Amino acid sequence: MTWLIPPRLLLALSLLMILVHWLAPLATVVPPHWNLIGILLMAGGFWMALAIARRFRKVDTEINTFKTPRKLVTDGLFGLSRNPIYLGMTIFLAGLAVFLGTASPWTGPVVFFLVANGWYIPVEERNAAEHFGADYAAYRTRVRRWL
Repeated sequence: MTWLIPPRLLLALSLLMILVHWLAPLATVVPPHWNLIGILLMAGGFWMALAIARRFRKVDTEINTFKTPRKLVTDGLFGLSRNPIYLGMTIFLAGLAVFLGTASPWTGPVVFFLVANGWYIPVEERNAAEHFGADYAAYRTRVRRWL
């Protein structure tokens, strides 16, 4: 299932969250006047993911989860989180859930977090350990997986 790269999962979950909100909104959990905070979270999460994509392009390393990394990036947002792109995507989905305002869309960020933490990140960590050895091990002791 290497075709299910994180951006595809993000898009699928976003669409499912909107659909579930329309079809089965459950209870309102975010009052209407607070929904706009969701737009700020979505923008912040999108900015994080975009910033990392640009950084990867600039240093010429692989962004695809299932391909071999070419360089170990440890600066910028990677100084705060070993997985800032997944953090940004999770924040984006949480922002969408806040924007929609009902309980049902909250499954989206939870599912993304679980898939990233249980599948994407372990694959990347194995690849990084294999290709960067001691440098990655040292980085891993300094910076946490999420925050």
